Amino acid sequence: MRESGAVASQFHVPEAIGPYSSELVSARRSIVLGKKSGLDSIDLRSKELGLKIANDQRAAILAAVKKRAIAKRGLLTDDEFSEIVRQVSAQTPASKV
Repeated sequence: MRESGAVASQFHVPEAIGPYSSELVSARRSIVLGKKSGLDSIDLRSKELGLKIANDQRAAILAAVKKRAIAKRGLLTDDEFSEIVRQVSAQTPASKV
């Protein structure tokens, strides 16, 4: 599992972020969201969950993710992330995704 936004930007190149294949140890590669997440983390996780996020909403979603993760002192669940996306989308005028 990767939380860091810097690492998430290279998630599509497994050999760049890990010394060996995740399949070698029967592990599943995934992105988790927390206080260390970045915009790439938001993009990857939203795609995995099938959530549509407009470019102008990314920064607000990331800020909300970090705030919630710090408050709860832990990683966000998929439901918490989906809730944040819904809240930010409701507060932001409709725009192109």
